[in-house]
Amino acid sequence: MKSVDVKREVEDALGDPDADPAGDVCDEPPHAASPALSAPTVTRACLDVSFTFERFLTACPIRIENSRQARVGRCGGGEVPCAKRDNPCVATGSALRAGRLGPGHAEMLSRLLDREPVVNAYLRSELRMGIDGGDWWGVADAQGLRATALGGALVVPCIPKPEDARALGETLAASATPRMLVGPRDAVLALHDALGRAAREVRDPQHLMLVDRQTLRHQPASAVRRARRRDIDALVVAAAAMHREEMGVDPLSIDAPGWRARMASLVDRGWSWVWTERETVIFKAELSAWTPNVVQIQGVWTHPAQRSHGVGRAGLASVCEALFDEVPLCTLYVNHYNTIAIALYRSLGFRKIADFATVIY
Repeated sequence: MKSVDVKREVEDALGDPDADPAGDVCDEPPHAASPALSAPTVTRACLDVSFTFERFLTACPIRIENSRQARVGRCGGGEVPCAKRDNPCVATGSALRAGRLGPGHAEMLSRLLDREPVVNAYLRSELRMGIDGGDWWGVADAQGLRATALGGALVVPCIPKPEDARALGETLAASATPRMLVGPRDAVLALHDALGRAAREVRDPQHLMLVDRQTLRHQPASAVRRARRRDIDALVVAAAAMHREEMGVDPLSIDAPGWRARMASLVDRGWSWVWTERETVIFKAELSAWTPNVVQIQGVWTHPAQRSHGVGRAGLASVCEALFDEVPLCTLYVNHYNTIAIALYRSLGFRKIADFATVIY
């Protein structure tokens, strides 16, 4: 399928990108509901740089090469401290500003992410939960928001122009030490270069793949269902086994309560599917993102004893079929060297639409 055909199909499924987001007609289940996004107030803020968004960022103008040192900047004619670790800030000669985003920036953040709604599914999903609940950072100029990242130990960026990665990297590095970068390939690699840290592993590229109801190839019925609370013990074991295979680390030996809480959270949100036999998980899959028009599937795993028997193919097809009752598009991403998984996804009708990358520190 030509790229233009894929683009047209995605646009058809997502609808008019310029339409009012409140006009979505694709209902979400109760567990995926989220608060409405508030609009920012537009006014003049930092007088010395003609910045036009009221409190757009909590930053004041400083020099990017010195952003990690204690200093003050001049904003609106007054001296304001800019060195607090929980509120780092960056300014450049081109009047770019980088800093933490707040509720007043939700609408412009949504506009930025909606330019690539499928690629940015994870960030769009997190934004629907409310901007207050996340560690959001941004880079902006007088025209608006240019780049963003959801920070913390896991950083997921949206950087349409790679040259904005430096300012974003500076303010992220002054706030916390990321352990992993995941997302669109160009954005991840640009941010990795900007951070200037040695990586333990770089998974590049990873295929972002998509399927819809029309292209999903039907499979024999399976016993896949949404996970329930009584499945959590078995899910904890299965998910930990997958993590050991993927990362070489046993999460239960590091933080067993935290791992269990994570799986319980996915179950409670309705984001976990299982296929069990004799109280053992033989197939599972979870979601990492849910929006009204696209979901992102993660954690697809088949018990080793059940591999090469069609369980993974039938299980994933059942998950997608269930999701298509609620959303038009399903996506996932996979390491380029995992040829077996890629072949399985293609056999179901998934096709590659973009490249992702992961950097592990």
